[in-house]
Amino acid sequence: MQYLQITDSNRNTILELFNKSVDSKGWLVEKKTGKNLVCPYSKELIHVSNFSILPGSTTFVNNRFYAFAEHRVSHE
Repeated sequence: MQYLQITDSNRNTILELFNKSVDSKGWLVEKKTGKNLVCPYSKELIHVSNFSILPGSTTFVNNRFYAFAEHRVSHE
């Protein structure tokens, strides 16, 4: 599996590919509806400065170690 690091230089392109945008406070939102993205593991809003997309999915999460661990355990 190949990993892609999300950086300042590619962040907007990645968000565009996934039809996401950023609201005035820096939270990720669905471009079509304006609805905030919520991390399925932390249950918190996802900020543009601190997010990942889980490998092999289109799931956006907060950069918290337990989000990756829970994803890994639930998909083994």
